[in-house]
Amino acid sequence: MLRFAGCCLLLVLLVSGLDIAYSESKCEIVFEYFPYCLEFLTGYYYKPSKRCCGHIYKLNRLANRGLGAQLICWCIEYMVRGTEPRIRADRISELPTKCQTHLSFPISEWMDCNSYSPYHFLLASLTPKLFSDQLFLD
Repeated sequence: MLRFAGCCLLLVLLVSGLDIAYSESKCEIVFEYFPYCLEFLTGYYYKPSKRCCGHIYKLNRLANRGLGAQLICWCIEYMVRGTEPRIRADRISELPTKCQTHLSFPISEWMDCNSYSPYHFLLASLTPKLFSDQLFLD
């Protein structure tokens, strides 16, 4: 019986490890594009680089026509959670304006990406002052 329980536990650990590795492989493009914006989002630079803005444009396209906003949200959280310096909420709200675009995906360190609603995010992007505390807590 103990051997059976040990085998079941090992199987669960292997499957969960495969799921994490599979999810991480889906995030490769986000891991490649998003870091170019971190210097702006953490407050090191006063404006995002041209490369950052170009990559935000590409991530917007992927959110709408490829990976989906929830997966991009999860990938960003996975990448930045617990890192220092932390992403600043004021910089998240400035990013669309400074890059002359919009965000089709949420940027956050602690948002529940599974509960993300594209309609709620669209409304929030139209009225950022009303929703910024709710969506972009850092």
